[in-house]
Amino acid sequence: MTNSPDRTSIPDDGSLRRRDDSNEGDNGFDLDVELPEDSLFDLDDYLKMYEVASKPKQYLILEALAENNQLSTSELSMVLGEEDNALHYPLRTLKDVALIKNRRDPNTGTEETYSYYELTELGRIVLTEGIREGVKILARQEAALEDKYSK
Repeated sequence: MTNSPDRTSIPDDGSLRRRDDSNEGDNGFDLDVELPEDSLFDLDDYLKMYEVASKPKQYLILEALAENNQLSTSELSMVLGEEDNALHYPLRTLKDVALIKNRRDPNTGTEETYSYYELTELGRIVLTEGIREGVKILARQEAALEDKYSK
């Protein structure tokens, strides 16, 4: 953090602050949130979670898992109307940022082991408190924002 951060000009007058450019590799912003000293994630990790979750296919996967608790790749492909192979990358990116987890179940009644995916607690929070709630707020305030910034 810098000694005197400049406020950025953002529509919601939020607490996003510009950092000075001396922090190499830094994303340039600091949320006015203190993370625990022993936090498993840093700000960049949290921002990456939202970046991944906001992609259309990943968002749809999160929604499907929220509705169904756990799904295999085949079940996800049926729910989303996608080919199995089109889901591998989005599933991997969601798993890489800890929004979903998978478990292998060898007791499927067939010779094959199935991988089942489900939301992590972080995934549920990002989806419900972050994306869903954020979109609701933006939709409610859209007219006011349009009036303010269209002049």
